[in-house]
Amino acid sequence: MADRLLVGVDGGGTNCRVRVRSLDGTLVGEAQGGTANVFAGLDAALATIVATTERALATGGLGAADLARCHAGLGLAGANVPSVAEAFHARRLPFAAVGLETDAVTACRGAFAGGEGGIAILGTGTAYCVRARGAQTLLGGWGMLVSDQGSGADLGRRALAEALMALDGARPLTPFCEAVLMRFDGSAGAIVEFARTALPRDFGTLAPLVWDHAERGDPAAERLVSTALDDIEPMLRRMLELGSPALALLGGQAPRYRPRLSPDLDALVVEPAGDAMEGGIDLAREVHRMSGGPA
Repeated sequence: MADRLLVGVDGGGTNCRVRVRSLDGTLVGEAQGGTANVFAGLDAALATIVATTERALATGGLGAADLARCHAGLGLAGANVPSVAEAFHARRLPFAAVGLETDAVTACRGAFAGGEGGIAILGTGTAYCVRARGAQTLLGGWGMLVSDQGSGADLGRRALAEALMALDGARPLTPFCEAVLMRFDGSAGAIVEFARTALPRDFGTLAPLVWDHAERGDPAAERLVSTALDDIEPMLRRMLELGSPALALLGGQAPRYRPRLSPDLDALVVEPAGDAMEGGIDLAREVHRMSGGPA
């Protein structure tokens, strides 16, 4: 068992990140791959995870044959959906053993080094996790169709809706709306064609436009960000009600939201002790122990 390896996977809607460590904590390697969005196709997401793990192993001089030595902790967006978890467990992966949690849980494990706290993932999607008072609670994270308010994907979708209203003359054609429309040559039809097949990460490519124009004072962009904050802050306050002693903000949108938080919430925000890949490794170590290996 001494030759076992621990793999931490952070599988999000935009990319998949993998870190491999030996049992004593020595870094073996890291790699980044494409989307691991299980809602866009579970088999494709799992193929990305395996391929990215192989690349991480390769950076440490190892190969595909070493996958069988790996205990993997997978943090995947959407793993909290029962049908996704059921389908996942029906697949065979080349690892020695696998643990599955939603990416919010592994992110929380990493952010507070296994201790108590609450995290908000503000990335392509959004999700929240609290580990406190001996319990673990998930909030949100149900995908952009019914949840994920304030995410990059949500901001992008709202940007398109705002631009279309401006094109119809129902809202002012601000510089922000003009910038969004320019991406599609000013064509409502082109926007609809894009949205018909777009994945969350595709919508998320428009989020920087929202932030850039909001920071310049564009009223339409400011309204979108304000609406997003109105959805995010109640989730942060709910985590405090559940006993979280501190909050960590993660994901690509987090640095842009933090300066806009209410002062009482901002005062409780701390820097994460580790990332979601470290949380995955913590899960992998737990899986290893459960399979009879040493701590």
